[in-house]
Parts: sequence; C-alpha cells; structure tokens
Amino acid sequence: MRKAVILDGNPFVHTYYAKSSRQLIEETGGNTGNLAFRFAVVSHVRNHVHLPWSTPVERIRSAGDLVVLPLANQLGRHTDLGRQADKLEAVGLPVVGIGLGAQAKDMDATIELSEGTQRWLQVIASQSPSGAANIGVRGAFTKTQIERFCTMPAATVTGCPSNFLNLDFDVGKAVEDGFRRRFDCIAVTAGISHIPQLAGIEQQLAGIVTETQSAYIVQHDLEMLHLARGEFAALTPEQFGRNKDYIQPRATDDEFKAWCRRYAIGLYDIRAWMEYLRRFDFVTGTRFHGVMLALQAGVPAGCIAHDSRTFEMCTTMGVPVCHVSQIDQPLTKDNVRSYFSFDADKYREIRQQLASRYLGMLDAAELDAEPRLRALAG
Repeated sequence: MRKAVILDGNPFVHTYYAKSSRQLIEETGGNTGNLAFRFAVVSHVRNHVHLPWSTPVERIRSAGDLVVLPLANQLGRHTDLGRQADKLEAVGLPVVGIGLGAQAKDMDATIELSEGTQRWLQVIASQSPSGAANIGVRGAFTKTQIERFCTMPAATVTGCPSNFLNLDFDVGKAVEDGFRRRFDCIAVTAGISHIPQLAGIEQQLAGIVTETQSAYIVQHDLEMLHLARGEFAALTPEQFGRNKDYIQPRATDDEFKAWCRRYAIGLYDIRAWMEYLRRFDFVTGTRFHGVMLALQAGVPAGCIAHDSRTFEMCTTMGVPVCHVSQIDQPLTKDNVRSYFSFDADKYREIRQQLASRYLGMLDAAELDAEPRLRALAG
C-alpha cells in the first residue's frame, strides 16, 4: 500500500480563536462546510500524513508516495489554480483528487476556466497513479465539463466524500423514519447576503427558526460568523444593515442583535456538529454540507438549490432537494416538508454504487481504504 500525502487545509480547528473570527474562518478555508469533506477524506484514507499547501516541495515529496487532494467547487471562472499546478508538477508524485465540482449558473451552462485552472486540471489528470481516471467528481455535469478540457479519461462520478461520513449501511432508514414524524423544530443552514435573489426565502427560513425556537447555523462568510459570535462591533454599519435586511428586514437593530444571540451559531468540529443536529426534527436551507451533515446524523433534511453546484451534488447522491424555482409559496413550518421527499432504499442503492466507484479509485491508487467504506461499497 502507498502512503498518502493529503494536501489541503486541516479538517480540525486546533486553536480556539476567541478573539479572531478572521483567523477562525480562514482556518476553515472561508467556509466551515469545507471541514466536512476534509474530515471525510482523512477518515477514508488510512496510512497518510496531512500537510498544508504551504509545505515545501521537498518535504511533500519525501513524506509519502502519492498526493491526495480533497476537492470542492474549484472548476469555474472564480478560480486560478496555476500556482497549485506548478507545485504539483514540481512535487512529481502521482495524484488522486476527491470530490471535484464545477460551478455554473445552471446545468445547461458550460463552465469557463482560467488558463491556470485548465493547466491544474490537466496536471492532475496526467499524474494518475494507475493510468485510469483519478479524479472523483460530484456528478455527471462536472464529468462532462472536465471532458471538454482533458483528452484522457480523468473523471469518475463518486459524489462528495461527505456522503460517507456515516458508514452505517442503513443510515437512510433513520432519515426516512424521521420524515414520517411531525417537524416541530426546524433548523436552518444560513445563506449569505451576497446572493440578493434569495433574500425572500432567507427571511422565510429565519421566520421558521423563530417560530420553532431552533437554530440558524452559519457556514460562510466572515460577516455571518461575526453575527453568530455576537461580534456586532466588528461589522461596519453598512455590513450590519445589509445582513439585517437580508435576514430580518422588519427588525430593529437591537431586535436583530437579540435574535442572532439566541439563534445564530457556528460549529467547527464535524463530530460535534453532527451530534448537535440530532436535536432537530428537520434541517433545511441553501447550504449543501449543512444538509448533508444532518442526513449523515440520521436527521431528515432538504437542500434548497440555486446553482448547478448544489443541484448536481444533491441529484447525484439522492439528497432531498428543491430548486428555488420550484418554491411557489412562502415557506412555513407547516409546508416546508412538502417540497422534499426521501426514499431510503433508493438512497442506499445510490450510495452503495458511489462508494464502489470511490473505493475502486482508491484501490487503483493502491491506497489503504477504511474497511467500513469497503463494506459499504459491497
């Protein structure tokens, strides 16, 4: 078996940044949801060392036999990964990428890539440890987009590794059972004010939080983290006002601060996050990983998608999803469940197929995979 060098940000926040929310959000890569797929990869690949991208080339090369990259939505015009391409070429080790996604407005669009990101993609594909596809992708849309830029077979659809955080074969049964019960306490995965077209839905979701006395769980960005930590003085008046208007436009400043203190929360450890979600009857919102963590904890959940990235992940993995365009009435505690459905048997079948492809990629790279992942793959 080869020893893996997992090259990425750390899935664990080792230092508690009591006075620096900026450091805290930076350690999570700008979004606490990143901790989910990072944690998954380090859980699935045994015999590894974990190193940050800032590690010198010689240290990476001498630390193991193969580079493993936990990936996210790097494919889009929002990235330029030329420097990472340079580093991977300089290291010269075989590479496996896990969980790559493309970001576009919708599934009918084609993505645009910077020259640096195109080269990054081609470098990874060219450094396959076995000559077979070495990039696990979030769905068929991403695979099709990669084929526009790579002449060699590079991608296989595995979904996001966060789909295998809970390796219980029947976790879907708990979710399905939960869908049959009444939803009295509904937590929300918080959006951000930089997506103004979702403001109306965000306000409806915030109303559900208030009505059910639940939680408003932030993941991104720094402004939202300040709200969750009660650091209102860290926001400019414009930032505070924009966020208030996005979430609770009819509240006074003091009322919004009190609401944030009562309901807004950020979580920075995946195991504690999943355990926290078990207290709710249902979890929903526009954040994929917040929804996925609930499902992995056996809690009913549904994602509100507004772009190709989220919609692709959900449909690939059988995650309950509703596109924002399908919401034809104000969301309430009583009607939100009508927009989502869940089939435990179908979810289990899809998850087993994806796990099998994921494991096949790890096996082709001669990596030491977690035995329970092997059992799940059948």
